[in-house]
Amino acid sequence: MKKRYTFLICLLGCLWGACGDFLTEESHELMYARDCKDMEELLIGNGYMKASLAANVATYDVSAVNSYYSWLFAMDDDVQAAIAGLEITKGVFTNELRAFYQWEAAPFNIKGDAFEDKNWATLYEHIAVLNVILDKVEEFTHDTEEDRNSVRGQCHFLRAAYYYLLVNIYAKPYDNVTAYSDLGVPLKLSPVVEDKNFTRTPVDSVYNQIVHDLQMAVDYLEGIEMPSVNRANQDAARLLLSRVYCYMGKWDLVPELCRQILKGKDSLMNMKSSGQATWLYNGCPEIIFTQGHSLGAGVFYQETNADMVDALAISPGLLEVFSEEGGDVRKDLVCREHKYGGFLLPAKLTGKDTLTLNSMKTYVSDCFLLRLSEVYLNLAEALAMTDRDPEAREVLTDLMETRIHDLRTLTESGEALVKLIRKERRRELCFECQRWFDLRRYAVSPKYPEAISVRHAMFEHNAGNANTPGDYIGYYELPAYPDGSWVMPIPTYEIEQTEGAIIQNERVDCFLKDE
Repeated sequence: MKKRYTFLICLLGCLWGACGDFLTEESHELMYARDCKDMEELLIGNGYMKASLAANVATYDVSAVNSYYSWLFAMDDDVQAAIAGLEITKGVFTNELRAFYQWEAAPFNIKGDAFEDKNWATLYEHIAVLNVILDKVEEFTHDTEEDRNSVRGQCHFLRAAYYYLLVNIYAKPYDNVTAYSDLGVPLKLSPVVEDKNFTRTPVDSVYNQIVHDLQMAVDYLEGIEMPSVNRANQDAARLLLSRVYCYMGKWDLVPELCRQILKGKDSLMNMKSSGQATWLYNGCPEIIFTQGHSLGAGVFYQETNADMVDALAISPGLLEVFSEEGGDVRKDLVCREHKYGGFLLPAKLTGKDTLTLNSMKTYVSDCFLLRLSEVYLNLAEALAMTDRDPEAREVLTDLMETRIHDLRTLTESGEALVKLIRKERRRELCFECQRWFDLRRYAVSPKYPEAISVRHAMFEHNAGNANTPGDYIGYYELPAYPDGSWVMPIPTYEIEQTEGAIIQNERVDCFLKDE
Protein backbone atom coordinates (compact mmCIF):
# COMPACT_ATOMS: atom_id res chain seq x y z
CA MET A 1 0.00 0.00 0.00
CA LYS A 2 2.82 2.38 0.84
CA LYS A 3 4.45 1.79 -2.54
CA ARG A 4 1.15 2.49 -4.30
CA TYR A 5 0.70 5.91 -2.72
CA THR A 6 4.37 6.74 -3.25
CA PHE A 7 3.88 6.08 -6.94
CA LEU A 8 0.83 8.32 -7.13
CA ILE A 9 2.50 11.19 -5.31
CA CYS A 10 5.66 11.03 -7.42
CA LEU A 11 3.68 10.81 -10.65
CA LEU A 12 1.53 13.81 -9.89
CA GLY A 13 4.46 15.83 -8.65
CA CYS A 14 6.30 15.30 -11.91
CA LEU A 15 3.26 16.03 -14.06
CA TRP A 16 2.28 19.26 -12.35
CA GLY A 17 5.58 20.66 -11.19
CA ALA A 18 5.20 24.01 -12.96
CA CYS A 19 2.43 26.04 -14.56
CA GLY A 20 2.50 25.79 -18.32
CA ASP A 21 4.82 22.77 -18.43
CA PHE A 22 2.03 20.25 -18.93
CA LEU A 23 2.88 19.78 -22.60
CA THR A 24 6.47 18.73 -21.92
CA GLU A 25 6.54 17.13 -18.47
CA GLU A 26 6.63 13.38 -17.85
CA SER A 27 6.94 11.12 -14.82
CA HIS A 28 10.33 9.61 -14.05
CA GLU A 29 9.05 7.70 -10.98
CA LEU A 30 6.89 4.92 -12.37
CA MET A 31 8.75 2.00 -10.80
CA TYR A 32 6.25 1.74 -7.91
CA ALA A 33 3.21 1.07 -10.11
CA ARG A 34 2.26 -2.56 -9.57
CA ASP A 35 -0.94 -3.30 -11.46
CA CYS A 36 -4.02 -1.99 -13.20
CA LYS A 37 -5.62 -1.28 -9.85
CA ASP A 38 -3.02 1.44 -9.31
CA MET A 39 -3.91 2.90 -12.68
CA GLU A 40 -7.63 2.78 -11.97
CA GLU A 41 -7.04 4.76 -8.77
CA LEU A 42 -5.03 7.35 -10.67
CA LEU A 43 -7.70 7.53 -13.37
CA ILE A 44 -10.45 8.14 -10.85
CA GLY A 45 -8.45 10.75 -8.97
CA ASN A 46 -6.78 12.63 -11.79
CA GLY A 47 -7.79 11.29 -15.20
CA TYR A 48 -11.47 12.09 -14.79
CA MET A 49 -12.76 15.61 -14.22
CA LYS A 50 -13.06 16.67 -10.62
CA ALA A 51 -16.60 16.28 -9.31
CA SER A 52 -18.03 18.86 -6.95
CA LEU A 53 -21.17 20.94 -6.46
CA ALA A 54 -21.00 24.74 -6.78
CA ALA A 55 -23.66 25.23 -4.12
CA ASN A 56 -24.07 29.01 -4.09
CA VAL A 57 -22.47 32.38 -4.74
CA ALA A 58 -20.24 32.02 -1.70
CA THR A 59 -18.54 28.92 -3.09
CA TYR A 60 -18.56 29.77 -6.79
CA ASP A 61 -15.44 31.14 -8.45
CA VAL A 62 -15.09 31.17 -12.22
CA SER A 63 -11.35 31.84 -11.90
CA ALA A 64 -10.66 28.85 -9.63
CA VAL A 65 -8.62 25.82 -10.61
CA ASN A 66 -10.90 23.08 -11.92
CA SER A 67 -13.78 25.52 -12.37
CA TYR A 68 -13.89 24.20 -15.92
CA TYR A 69 -15.74 26.21 -18.53
CA SER A 70 -18.78 27.56 -16.66
CA TRP A 71 -18.63 30.76 -18.73
CA LEU A 72 -19.97 28.82 -21.73
CA PHE A 73 -23.38 29.25 -20.12
CA ALA A 74 -23.06 33.04 -20.36
CA MET A 75 -22.27 33.32 -24.07
CA ASP A 76 -25.03 31.57 -25.99
CA ASP A 77 -28.60 32.57 -26.83
CA ASP A 78 -30.29 30.55 -24.07
CA VAL A 79 -29.60 33.17 -21.36
CA GLN A 80 -30.30 36.79 -20.52
CA ALA A 81 -29.13 39.00 -17.67
CA ALA A 82 -31.35 38.98 -14.57
CA ILE A 83 -30.80 42.34 -12.84
CA ALA A 84 -33.24 43.72 -10.26
CA GLY A 85 -33.30 45.84 -7.12
CA LEU A 86 -30.66 47.92 -5.39
CA GLU A 87 -26.98 47.52 -6.19
CA ILE A 88 -25.94 46.57 -2.66
CA THR A 89 -23.12 44.28 -3.65
CA LYS A 90 -22.37 42.92 -7.07
CA GLY A 91 -23.15 39.25 -7.58
CA VAL A 92 -21.72 36.45 -9.66
CA PHE A 93 -23.06 37.78 -12.96
CA THR A 94 -21.48 41.24 -12.69
CA ASN A 95 -18.31 40.09 -10.98
CA GLU A 96 -17.62 36.81 -12.73
CA LEU A 97 -19.58 36.45 -15.96
CA ARG A 98 -20.46 39.83 -17.44
CA ALA A 99 -17.30 40.02 -19.56
CA PHE A 100 -18.28 36.70 -21.19
CA TYR A 101 -21.94 37.72 -21.54
CA GLN A 102 -20.91 40.77 -23.57
CA TRP A 103 -18.15 38.92 -25.46
CA GLU A 104 -15.23 41.13 -24.45
CA ALA A 105 -12.04 40.62 -26.41
CA ALA A 106 -10.24 39.67 -23.17
CA PRO A 107 -13.08 38.15 -21.11
CA PHE A 108 -11.00 36.62 -18.34
CA ASN A 109 -11.29 39.55 -15.97
CA ILE A 110 -13.26 40.51 -12.89
CA LYS A 111 -14.25 44.18 -13.06
CA GLY A 112 -11.19 44.84 -15.22
CA ASP A 113 -8.71 42.80 -13.14
CA ALA A 114 -7.38 39.97 -15.30
CA PHE A 115 -7.20 36.39 -14.06
CA GLU A 116 -5.76 33.30 -15.69
CA ASP A 117 -7.94 30.92 -17.66
CA LYS A 118 -7.28 27.65 -15.81
CA ASN A 119 -9.26 25.49 -18.23
CA TRP A 120 -6.49 25.08 -20.79
CA ALA A 121 -4.00 23.97 -18.14
CA THR A 122 -6.48 21.72 -16.34
CA LEU A 123 -7.52 19.85 -19.47
CA TYR A 124 -3.92 19.35 -20.57
CA GLU A 125 -3.03 18.15 -17.08
CA HIS A 126 -5.71 15.50 -17.38
CA ILE A 127 -4.29 14.55 -20.79
CA ALA A 128 -0.77 14.28 -19.33
CA VAL A 129 -2.00 11.78 -16.74
CA LEU A 130 -3.75 9.75 -19.43
CA ASN A 131 -0.64 9.68 -21.63
CA VAL A 132 1.44 8.31 -18.75
CA ILE A 133 -1.13 5.65 -17.89
CA LEU A 134 -1.49 4.51 -21.50
CA ASP A 135 2.26 4.09 -21.70
CA LYS A 136 2.63 2.33 -18.35
CA VAL A 137 -0.29 -0.09 -18.66
CA GLU A 138 1.51 -1.99 -21.43
CA GLU A 139 4.00 -3.22 -18.82
CA PHE A 140 1.34 -4.99 -16.75
CA THR A 141 1.34 -8.29 -18.64
CA HIS A 142 0.56 -10.11 -15.39
CA ASP A 143 -2.91 -8.48 -15.32
CA THR A 144 -5.81 -9.87 -17.31
CA GLU A 145 -6.41 -8.51 -20.77
CA GLU A 146 -9.84 -7.31 -19.65
CA ASP A 147 -8.31 -5.24 -16.83
CA ARG A 148 -5.77 -3.71 -19.20
CA ASN A 149 -8.44 -3.01 -21.83
CA SER A 150 -10.58 -1.28 -19.23
CA VAL A 151 -7.74 1.11 -18.43
CA ARG A 152 -6.88 1.61 -22.09
CA GLY A 153 -10.47 2.23 -23.10
CA GLN A 154 -11.14 4.78 -20.36
CA CYS A 155 -7.92 6.63 -21.20
CA HIS A 156 -8.67 6.82 -24.91
CA PHE A 157 -12.22 8.01 -24.24
CA LEU A 158 -11.13 10.70 -21.78
CA ARG A 159 -8.28 11.94 -23.97
CA ALA A 160 -10.71 12.27 -26.87
CA ALA A 161 -13.19 14.10 -24.64
CA TYR A 162 -10.60 16.64 -23.50
CA TYR A 163 -9.32 17.32 -27.00
CA TYR A 164 -12.94 17.67 -28.14
CA LEU A 165 -13.38 20.38 -25.50
CA LEU A 166 -10.07 22.09 -26.22
CA VAL A 167 -10.55 22.29 -29.98
CA ASN A 168 -14.15 23.51 -29.67
CA ILE A 169 -13.29 26.17 -27.11
CA TYR A 170 -9.96 27.46 -28.43
CA ALA A 171 -10.19 26.83 -32.19
CA LYS A 172 -12.57 27.45 -35.07
CA PRO A 173 -15.42 25.00 -35.68
CA TYR A 174 -14.73 22.11 -38.02
CA ASP A 175 -15.21 23.39 -41.57
CA ASN A 176 -14.48 20.71 -44.15
CA VAL A 177 -13.16 23.39 -46.51
CA THR A 178 -10.68 25.04 -44.13
CA ALA A 179 -10.12 22.49 -41.33
CA TYR A 180 -6.82 21.43 -42.90
CA SER A 181 -5.34 24.90 -42.39
CA ASP A 182 -7.33 26.32 -39.44
CA LEU A 183 -5.26 26.41 -36.27
CA GLY A 184 -6.43 23.89 -33.70
CA VAL A 185 -4.71 23.07 -30.40
CA PRO A 186 -1.39 21.34 -29.66
CA LEU A 187 -1.51 17.55 -29.75
CA LYS A 188 0.53 15.81 -27.04
CA LEU A 189 0.07 12.03 -27.15
CA SER A 190 3.21 10.73 -25.47
CA PRO A 191 4.65 11.04 -21.94
CA VAL A 192 8.13 11.42 -23.40
CA VAL A 193 9.80 14.78 -22.84
CA GLU A 194 10.30 16.71 -26.07
CA ASP A 195 12.68 19.64 -25.99
CA LYS A 196 10.66 21.91 -28.24
CA ASN A 197 7.97 24.56 -28.23
CA PHE A 198 4.67 23.05 -29.22
CA THR A 199 2.59 24.67 -31.94
CA ARG A 200 -1.09 24.49 -32.82
CA THR A 201 -2.05 21.38 -34.77
CA PRO A 202 -4.61 21.93 -37.58
CA VAL A 203 -8.24 21.44 -36.64
CA ASP A 204 -8.61 18.49 -39.02
CA SER A 205 -5.70 16.63 -37.41
CA VAL A 206 -7.07 17.20 -33.91
CA TYR A 207 -10.46 15.84 -34.97
CA ASN A 208 -8.83 12.83 -36.60
CA GLN A 209 -7.06 12.08 -33.33
CA ILE A 210 -10.33 12.43 -31.42
CA VAL A 211 -11.97 9.97 -33.81
CA HIS A 212 -9.06 7.56 -33.49
CA ASP A 213 -9.15 7.66 -29.69
CA LEU A 214 -12.90 7.11 -29.60
CA GLN A 215 -12.68 4.20 -32.03
CA MET A 216 -10.01 2.67 -29.79
CA ALA A 217 -12.24 3.25 -26.75
CA VAL A 218 -15.18 1.51 -28.43
CA ASP A 219 -13.00 -1.52 -29.17
CA TYR A 220 -11.26 -1.72 -25.78
CA LEU A 221 -14.46 -1.28 -23.76
CA GLU A 222 -16.33 -4.05 -25.57
CA GLY A 223 -18.11 -6.24 -23.00
CA ILE A 224 -16.75 -4.35 -19.97
CA GLU A 225 -19.32 -3.42 -17.32
CA MET A 226 -18.58 -0.25 -15.37
CA PRO A 227 -19.67 0.20 -11.72
CA SER A 228 -21.46 3.50 -12.37
CA VAL A 229 -22.26 6.16 -14.96
CA ASN A 230 -19.29 8.10 -13.58
CA ARG A 231 -16.96 5.74 -15.42
CA ALA A 232 -16.52 5.73 -19.18
CA ASN A 233 -18.21 2.84 -20.99
CA GLN A 234 -18.56 1.63 -24.55
CA ASP A 235 -21.85 3.41 -25.18
CA ALA A 236 -20.35 6.68 -23.96
CA ALA A 237 -17.57 6.27 -26.53
CA ARG A 238 -20.08 5.47 -29.27
CA LEU A 239 -22.26 8.46 -28.39
CA LEU A 240 -19.41 10.96 -28.27
CA LEU A 241 -18.07 9.57 -31.55
CA SER A 242 -21.48 10.02 -33.17
CA ARG A 243 -21.52 13.65 -31.97
CA VAL A 244 -18.05 14.27 -33.38
CA TYR A 245 -19.06 12.78 -36.74
CA CYS A 246 -22.05 15.16 -36.80
CA TYR A 247 -19.67 18.06 -36.16
CA MET A 248 -17.50 16.88 -39.06
CA GLY A 249 -20.44 16.40 -41.44
CA LYS A 250 -19.75 12.66 -41.66
CA TRP A 251 -23.38 11.78 -41.10
CA ASP A 252 -23.17 8.47 -42.96
CA LEU A 253 -21.03 7.09 -40.10
CA VAL A 254 -23.51 8.01 -37.36
CA PRO A 255 -26.50 5.62 -37.70
CA GLU A 256 -24.62 2.40 -36.99
CA LEU A 257 -23.11 3.83 -33.80
CA CYS A 258 -26.49 5.03 -32.56
CA ARG A 259 -28.26 1.80 -33.49
CA GLN A 260 -25.68 -0.17 -31.51
CA ILE A 261 -26.45 1.91 -28.41
CA LEU A 262 -30.20 1.54 -28.87
CA LYS A 263 -29.91 -2.26 -29.12
CA GLY A 264 -28.94 -2.50 -25.47
CA LYS A 265 -30.26 0.74 -23.99
CA ASP A 266 -33.62 1.92 -25.26
CA SER A 267 -35.21 3.31 -22.09
CA LEU A 268 -36.35 6.88 -22.66
CA MET A 269 -38.34 8.22 -19.73
CA ASN A 270 -41.95 9.14 -20.38
CA MET A 271 -41.77 12.59 -18.85
CA LYS A 272 -45.49 13.11 -19.35
CA SER A 273 -46.23 10.59 -16.58
CA SER A 274 -42.93 10.11 -14.73
CA GLY A 275 -43.80 12.41 -11.84
CA GLN A 276 -40.17 13.50 -11.64
CA ALA A 277 -39.29 17.08 -10.71
CA THR A 278 -36.22 16.67 -12.90
CA TRP A 279 -34.88 13.90 -15.08
CA LEU A 280 -31.18 14.59 -14.50
CA TYR A 281 -30.30 12.45 -11.51
CA ASN A 282 -27.86 9.62 -10.98
CA GLY A 283 -29.97 6.53 -11.53
CA CYS A 284 -32.03 7.98 -14.35
CA PRO A 285 -32.11 5.34 -17.11
CA GLU A 286 -31.24 8.00 -19.71
CA ILE A 287 -27.85 8.84 -18.21
CA ILE A 288 -25.01 7.13 -20.08
CA PHE A 289 -22.03 8.97 -18.60
CA THR A 290 -21.36 12.01 -16.43
CA GLN A 291 -18.24 13.67 -15.06
CA GLY A 292 -17.14 17.07 -13.79
CA HIS A 293 -18.77 19.84 -11.78
CA SER A 294 -22.38 20.80 -11.39
CA LEU A 295 -22.04 24.42 -12.44
CA GLY A 296 -25.62 25.60 -12.63
CA ALA A 297 -25.94 26.63 -8.99
CA GLY A 298 -23.05 29.03 -9.11
CA VAL A 299 -24.09 30.52 -12.43
CA PHE A 300 -27.87 30.77 -12.06
CA TYR A 301 -29.19 30.29 -8.55
CA GLN A 302 -28.66 33.68 -6.91
CA GLU A 303 -31.51 34.17 -4.45
CA THR A 304 -29.38 34.94 -1.43
CA ASN A 305 -30.18 38.64 -1.04
CA ALA A 306 -33.73 39.90 -0.60
CA ASP A 307 -32.79 43.35 -1.95
CA MET A 308 -30.91 42.42 -5.13
CA VAL A 309 -30.84 40.05 -8.08
CA ASP A 310 -27.61 39.73 -10.06
CA ALA A 311 -27.67 36.56 -12.12
CA LEU A 312 -28.37 34.88 -15.45
CA ALA A 313 -31.88 33.82 -16.45
CA ILE A 314 -33.54 31.95 -19.31
CA SER A 315 -33.75 33.98 -22.51
CA PRO A 316 -37.02 34.90 -24.24
CA GLY A 317 -35.71 33.08 -27.31
CA LEU A 318 -35.43 29.76 -25.49
CA LEU A 319 -38.85 30.21 -23.93
CA GLU A 320 -40.29 30.81 -27.40
CA VAL A 321 -38.73 27.60 -28.72
CA PHE A 322 -40.23 25.66 -25.80
CA SER A 323 -43.65 27.12 -26.61
CA GLU A 324 -43.59 26.23 -30.30
CA GLU A 325 -44.65 22.65 -29.60
CA GLY A 326 -47.76 22.79 -27.42
CA GLY A 327 -47.84 20.43 -24.44
CA ASP A 328 -44.05 20.21 -23.96
CA VAL A 329 -43.62 19.16 -20.32
CA ARG A 330 -39.94 20.12 -20.37
CA LYS A 331 -40.85 23.79 -20.26
CA ASP A 332 -42.12 23.40 -16.72
CA LEU A 333 -39.33 21.01 -15.75
CA VAL A 334 -36.57 23.25 -17.06
CA CYS A 335 -37.97 26.65 -16.06
CA ARG A 336 -39.19 28.02 -12.77
CA GLU A 337 -40.06 31.54 -11.71
CA HIS A 338 -37.33 33.43 -9.89
CA LYS A 339 -38.18 34.36 -6.32
CA TYR A 340 -37.59 38.01 -7.24
CA GLY A 341 -37.95 40.15 -10.33
CA GLY A 342 -40.15 37.79 -12.30
CA PHE A 343 -37.20 36.09 -14.01
CA LEU A 344 -37.19 32.46 -15.11
CA LEU A 345 -34.20 30.41 -14.01
CA PRO A 346 -33.13 26.95 -15.14
CA ALA A 347 -34.18 24.26 -12.68
CA LYS A 348 -32.92 21.37 -14.76
CA LEU A 349 -30.57 19.87 -12.20
CA THR A 350 -32.44 20.83 -9.04
CA GLY A 351 -36.14 20.42 -9.64
CA LYS A 352 -38.84 23.00 -10.14
CA ASP A 353 -39.70 23.78 -6.53
CA THR A 354 -36.39 23.61 -4.72
CA LEU A 355 -32.93 25.07 -4.74
CA THR A 356 -31.49 21.97 -3.07
CA LEU A 357 -28.78 20.59 -5.31
CA ASN A 358 -28.27 16.94 -5.98
CA SER A 359 -26.15 15.44 -3.26
CA MET A 360 -22.97 13.72 -4.36
CA LYS A 361 -24.87 10.45 -3.91
CA THR A 362 -27.24 11.35 -6.74
CA TYR A 363 -24.76 13.59 -8.52
CA VAL A 364 -25.12 14.47 -12.20
CA SER A 365 -22.90 17.04 -13.89
CA ASP A 366 -23.99 19.73 -16.31
CA CYS A 367 -20.34 20.11 -17.29
CA PHE A 368 -19.90 16.88 -19.28
CA LEU A 369 -23.00 14.77 -19.66
CA LEU A 370 -23.97 12.08 -22.18
CA ARG A 371 -27.64 11.09 -22.32
CA LEU A 372 -29.74 8.64 -24.30
CA SER A 373 -31.86 11.41 -25.80
CA GLU A 374 -28.81 12.68 -27.67
CA VAL A 375 -28.52 9.30 -29.36
CA TYR A 376 -31.96 9.92 -30.90
CA LEU A 377 -31.03 13.49 -31.84
CA ASN A 378 -27.73 12.53 -33.48
CA LEU A 379 -29.43 9.68 -35.32
CA ALA A 380 -32.27 11.89 -36.53
CA GLU A 381 -29.80 14.55 -37.69
CA ALA A 382 -27.70 12.01 -39.57
CA LEU A 383 -30.73 10.49 -41.30
CA ALA A 384 -32.13 13.89 -42.29
CA MET A 385 -28.77 15.09 -43.58
CA THR A 386 -28.48 11.98 -45.77
CA ASP A 387 -31.97 12.44 -47.25
CA ARG A 388 -33.65 9.69 -45.23
CA ASP A 389 -36.45 11.94 -44.05
CA PRO A 390 -39.11 9.32 -43.18
CA GLU A 391 -36.65 7.48 -40.93
CA ALA A 392 -35.51 10.76 -39.36
CA ARG A 393 -39.11 11.74 -38.59
CA GLU A 394 -39.74 8.34 -37.02
CA VAL A 395 -36.71 8.63 -34.71
CA LEU A 396 -37.55 12.21 -33.79
CA THR A 397 -41.15 11.24 -33.07
CA ASP A 398 -39.98 8.47 -30.73
CA LEU A 399 -38.13 11.07 -28.65
CA MET A 400 -40.67 13.88 -28.76
CA GLU A 401 -43.59 11.60 -27.83
CA THR A 402 -41.98 11.03 -24.42
CA ARG A 403 -41.77 14.78 -23.81
CA ILE A 404 -44.85 16.34 -25.46
CA HIS A 405 -48.55 15.73 -24.81
CA ASP A 406 -50.64 15.04 -27.93
CA LEU A 407 -47.67 15.37 -30.27
CA ARG A 408 -48.70 16.40 -33.78
CA THR A 409 -47.79 14.28 -36.77
CA LEU A 410 -44.38 15.39 -38.00
CA THR A 411 -44.46 16.21 -41.71
CA GLU A 412 -41.35 18.34 -42.18
CA SER A 413 -38.75 17.37 -44.76
CA GLY A 414 -35.48 18.69 -46.09
CA GLU A 415 -34.20 21.87 -44.47
CA ALA A 416 -37.40 22.32 -42.44
CA LEU A 417 -36.85 18.91 -40.85
CA VAL A 418 -33.23 19.72 -40.02
CA LYS A 419 -34.31 22.98 -38.39
CA LEU A 420 -36.89 21.09 -36.32
CA ILE A 421 -34.20 18.66 -35.17
CA ARG A 422 -31.98 21.59 -34.21
CA LYS A 423 -34.81 23.16 -32.21
CA GLU A 424 -35.49 19.86 -30.48
CA ARG A 425 -31.80 19.59 -29.67
CA ARG A 426 -31.93 23.06 -28.13
CA ARG A 427 -34.96 22.15 -26.02
CA GLU A 428 -33.59 18.81 -24.89
CA LEU A 429 -29.95 19.69 -24.24
CA CYS A 430 -30.16 23.28 -22.98
CA PHE A 431 -27.83 24.14 -20.07
CA GLU A 432 -25.63 21.10 -20.68
CA CYS A 433 -22.70 22.99 -22.26
CA GLN A 434 -23.65 22.10 -25.83
CA ARG A 435 -25.50 25.13 -27.24
CA TRP A 436 -22.39 27.29 -27.82
CA PHE A 437 -20.71 24.47 -29.75
CA ASP A 438 -23.87 23.82 -31.77
CA LEU A 439 -24.20 27.47 -32.80
CA ARG A 440 -20.63 27.37 -34.10
CA ARG A 441 -20.99 24.14 -36.06
CA TYR A 442 -24.33 25.07 -37.63
CA ALA A 443 -22.65 28.13 -39.15
CA VAL A 444 -20.17 26.00 -41.12
CA SER A 445 -22.37 22.98 -41.80
CA PRO A 446 -21.76 21.68 -45.35
CA LYS A 447 -25.52 21.18 -45.66
CA TYR A 448 -28.16 23.67 -44.53
CA PRO A 449 -25.70 26.10 -42.89
CA GLU A 450 -27.30 28.39 -40.32
CA ALA A 451 -25.25 31.30 -39.03
CA ILE A 452 -27.01 32.97 -36.10
CA SER A 453 -26.19 36.24 -34.37
CA VAL A 454 -26.74 36.43 -30.61
CA ARG A 455 -28.20 39.45 -28.82
CA HIS A 456 -27.85 39.93 -25.07
CA ALA A 457 -29.97 42.58 -23.37
CA MET A 458 -28.34 44.58 -20.56
CA PHE A 459 -29.94 46.04 -17.46
CA GLU A 460 -28.75 48.00 -14.46
CA HIS A 461 -29.88 48.18 -10.87
CA ASN A 462 -32.27 50.93 -9.83
CA ALA A 463 -33.77 52.40 -6.68
CA GLY A 464 -36.37 49.67 -6.37
CA ASN A 465 -36.25 46.39 -4.52
CA ALA A 466 -35.58 42.85 -5.69
CA ASN A 467 -39.13 42.61 -7.02
CA THR A 468 -38.44 45.54 -9.37
CA PRO A 469 -36.78 44.54 -12.66
CA GLY A 470 -33.66 46.49 -13.52
CA ASP A 471 -33.66 49.34 -16.02
CA TYR A 472 -32.99 48.32 -19.61
CA ILE A 473 -29.93 50.17 -20.96
CA GLY A 474 -29.33 48.50 -24.34
CA TYR A 475 -27.89 45.32 -25.77
CA TYR A 476 -24.72 43.63 -26.96
CA GLU A 477 -24.78 41.67 -30.20
CA LEU A 478 -22.38 38.98 -31.33
CA PRO A 479 -22.48 38.94 -35.14
CA ALA A 480 -23.03 35.66 -36.93
CA TYR A 481 -19.97 33.45 -37.40
CA PRO A 482 -17.32 33.96 -38.71
CA ASP A 483 -17.50 37.58 -37.52
CA GLY A 484 -17.11 38.34 -33.85
CA SER A 485 -15.53 36.44 -30.97
CA TRP A 486 -16.62 32.84 -31.43
CA VAL A 487 -13.22 31.45 -30.42
CA MET A 488 -11.81 31.88 -26.91
CA PRO A 489 -8.36 33.40 -26.41
CA ILE A 490 -5.40 31.13 -25.77
CA PRO A 491 -4.20 31.74 -22.18
CA THR A 492 -1.39 34.27 -21.95
CA TYR A 493 0.72 31.91 -19.85
CA GLU A 494 0.78 29.41 -22.71
CA ILE A 495 1.79 32.01 -25.28
CA GLU A 496 4.66 33.07 -23.01
CA GLN A 497 5.68 29.52 -22.11
CA THR A 498 6.08 28.61 -25.80
CA GLU A 499 7.85 31.89 -26.62
CA GLY A 500 5.12 32.83 -29.06
CA ALA A 501 5.16 29.53 -30.97
CA ILE A 502 1.48 29.15 -30.17
CA ILE A 503 -0.42 31.81 -32.11
CA GLN A 504 -3.14 33.78 -30.35
CA ASN A 505 -6.74 33.88 -31.58
CA GLU A 506 -8.15 37.17 -32.79
CA ARG A 507 -11.09 38.62 -30.84
CA VAL A 508 -12.89 41.95 -30.89
CA ASP A 509 -14.98 43.77 -28.31
CA CYS A 510 -18.72 44.14 -28.63
CA PHE A 511 -20.17 47.51 -27.65
CA LEU A 512 -23.40 48.43 -25.92
CA LYS A 513 -26.03 49.52 -28.44
CA ASP A 514 -29.30 51.40 -28.09
CA GLU A 515 -32.47 50.31 -29.81
